[in-house]
Amino acid sequence: MELTIPQRHCHHELDDAQEQESQRMREILVSVHGNSLDVAPRLVVVDTVTATAREAPFWLPPGFQRYMGLGTSGGRIHILAVTFDDRTSLVTVDRASDEVELSPLPGVMDGHSVLAVDGELYAVSSGTDELVRFPLSDGRAQPGRQTAWRASDVGRDTHHMNSLLRLDNGHMVVSAFGETPTGARADAHDGYIFDVTGNRPLATGIHHPHSVTERGGLLYYCESGSGRFCSEKGSIINLDGYVRGVCWLSDDLVCIGTSAGRAADRRGHYEADDCAVWIVDVNSGAVVTRIPLKEFGPEIYDIVLL
Repeated sequence: MELTIPQRHCHHELDDAQEQESQRMREILVSVHGNSLDVAPRLVVVDTVTATAREAPFWLPPGFQRYMGLGTSGGRIHILAVTFDDRTSLVTVDRASDEVELSPLPGVMDGHSVLAVDGELYAVSSGTDELVRFPLSDGRAQPGRQTAWRASDVGRDTHHMNSLLRLDNGHMVVSAFGETPTGARADAHDGYIFDVTGNRPLATGIHHPHSVTERGGLLYYCESGSGRFCSEKGSIINLDGYVRGVCWLSDDLVCIGTSAGRAADRRGHYEADDCAVWIVDVNSGAVVTRIPLKEFGPEIYDIVLL
């Protein structure tokens, strides 16, 4: 069933150029996976005007249990692909030819987010509490792994670092759940957003932060544990499900992913049956449309504009 995005009502008519822009087709790429071996990871292309979804057209190498962070640069799509035992590789798709390159990322465990910039690949190695970088050439990660920043020195996941952002001023920013009194992620309530370049926290006390973005000089993020999408000024909207994955269509419209909530201590089981992309007007906090994706899997990690 095809849906159309309803027109937003305002006191002033949009001029013709704005109207054409608001109706222009915009496609996003969504990484979808499950928390068990019997759910194959998928990349889904969503048309945000018709609110329809289809599998991505390019071939992807087998053997991975999760597709995680997504990034685009220089006509290429970068995908972090993770095996069931948390080993991580970079899959790079040439958008012009659909040619696929596969680069193992040695020492990256449970990779979450990826960023290609200035001839380098940055990846969040959640399983080692690190932000790492590799030389990048022709879409392939090269030997020469370096640690760009550590949340801890223990070499395992104690802070659960996840999203990665390069601010307009060039600073690198990460989000993390923070340490917990029990060591269990479910008990993490003091998450943070940290400026790695400036070596300072930007926000603290967040319940499971994910998907940090910047728009118009403001930081935005998901407070996944509370089901909220927020700016640094406060909450914008509460959504059903575990909120994670953000992509901007314009200064007014943002795509936000929600996933089914995992059942505690039951790998592969879920408390709710909801996986969707929501298009939200950040000025009013109103939902413009909801695009269900549960036919592709129970969890969304990342979203990028194609």
